[in-house]
Amino acid sequence: MKRRTALGVVGAGVVGPALMGFKSVGAAALKLDPQNPDHVMLIHRKLAYSMAADPAFMWLKATRYGLVDSKLTPFWDMHVGQAFATKDLPREKYPEGGYEVTMWAGIFYTDIATGKFLDHFHNPFTGKTVAIRYNPPRVVKRVYRNLVEEREPLNRPEMNITRTTGVGPAWIENDMVWVRGDTATRMEPREPEKARMSQVNDWSTYSGRLSEVADPQNPNPRANWIFNDINTWPAWLEMGDQPGNYVSRGLGQNELKFENMPSAWRKMLAEQYPGYAKDPVAPLKT
Repeated sequence: MKRRTALGVVGAGVVGPALMGFKSVGAAALKLDPQNPDHVMLIHRKLAYSMAADPAFMWLKATRYGLVDSKLTPFWDMHVGQAFATKDLPREKYPEGGYEVTMWAGIFYTDIATGKFLDHFHNPFTGKTVAIRYNPPRVVKRVYRNLVEEREPLNRPEMNITRTTGVGPAWIENDMVWVRGDTATRMEPREPEKARMSQVNDWSTYSGRLSEVADPQNPNPRANWIFNDINTWPAWLEMGDQPGNYVSRGLGQNELKFENMPSAWRKMLAEQYPGYAKDPVAPLKT
């Protein structure tokens, strides 16, 4: 796709790596080009996170399914909330530009029919009731540069781990812009008789108004988030040798204020992790 916007006077050749500094770009609207890697990085940062240093938030509501023989069986609703803050990478160390995200996330499951918080789940494939394994929020850092996302390494010495990440591609049509941010993690046991292979495929697509993303005066435009994943069964679900996949689909958007996050998610966060609910910004100051 070679279509460019016609929103201003700053061309792709002028911006280059300095695009990631944002404030140095100037006040004119950008001619965003989805074929320009610097522009793709800018689009992703604005829609998935923010150009500003101030903390911001993103929520997602999804439904989790079991996929067996191409038939989807609903398991539960999934409520995700993220808090994050971004900063530019130091140019003396990263001349090509880029940015770092400090973030934490809270994930909760609710019964599809009642909306009640789930701590146990009756598995329709095995007939067993299992305890749901929640990972408590923790602060992590991610680095984005050269269309790649760098995460903290996984500490699983018993596994051979491969991870692929990518930012883009991006698309522009009329006054809308979309960009992907995908990750895939595969863990294969060094001793197959002692563990099972694990595969996680996370697909995110972010979208927003092109006029807002191209505006240097708008560091955090409204963004929508579409999410899908296709994974192997988690161990705690006790699926045994049951073939199939663990699949979700969901949507969400960003928010500038914690109080604008979905009330159901904020309630569960306060009940399960009250410290994060009381001061969601404090953990980001690390």
